[in-house]
Amino acid sequence: MPRTAAFYDLDGTLLHGSVVDHYLYFAKTDPLLPERVRRLALTVLKAPYLRYVDSLDRRRFNEEFYRSYRGLSEDRLAILGEALFEKVLKRKIYTGMQELLENDRKAGHTQVLLTGALDFVAQPVARHLGIGKVVASVLEYGPNGLATGVLRPPIMAGPEKAAWMREWAKENDIDLSWSVAYADDAADLPMLSMVGRPVAVNPDARLLATARSHGWPVLHIEATRSLTRKAAREALERGKEGARWLRDQGQRSAPRAMEGTLGVLNGLTSGLSALLRGED
Repeated sequence: MPRTAAFYDLDGTLLHGSVVDHYLYFAKTDPLLPERVRRLALTVLKAPYLRYVDSLDRRRFNEEFYRSYRGLSEDRLAILGEALFEKVLKRKIYTGMQELLENDRKAGHTQVLLTGALDFVAQPVARHLGIGKVVASVLEYGPNGLATGVLRPPIMAGPEKAAWMREWAKENDIDLSWSVAYADDAADLPMLSMVGRPVAVNPDARLLATARSHGWPVLHIEATRSLTRKAAREALERGKEGARWLRDQGQRSAPRAMEGTLGVLNGLTSGLSALLRGED
């Protein structure tokens, strides 16, 4: 029997969410109020541009988006990565995913989490799900222990995922023609095309069309979504209303104005991730 592997994308495949959710959690938990406001405000302002870049090239999106991490401490991110999983991501894992993973284990597949998410985000998820190998994006840090906003190569997106799979399979005597891969986004078509058994999970329109034309299995997994597109838009409207109210409070003290601004930004970012990635 040939040695085989199962490759899993993370966000949108194993759980509901995106890399934007991860960053917003880190930004909202910054201990310094002005820094919290600055990071959230910049994310709101850059959202239309980032969505446009993501529609063109996932690798470029990752390079642009992860610049937001500049100045964050490596030690703090490691700690917050665990907290993010326990408080947010754990409840977003799709129902039935543990059973799917167990079936792949029983089939003898070596399991690999292959994601563009950052390593300190992906590792707690993999540990919880029993996935032995994690290949994720890694930030560069300066001598002071602060993130530079640059990703260390290889950048796990699109063709880079496929290239890594090819080399890793060669080094570990893995037969990709008998292996399986799971992903939700057309950006991962190179990854899916590397294996003999590609599976589209909650696919976007382009991936769904490709899967149907090639006869690939399609899994539609329901998730408890606290934020639909409609709810996201409502959250953004509340944020805009708050901004108008804050603008009219010309006599507010600086500290109270800062707190009010943070409230507005929290309202805006509540729906930002869903809208940025075009979720329904």
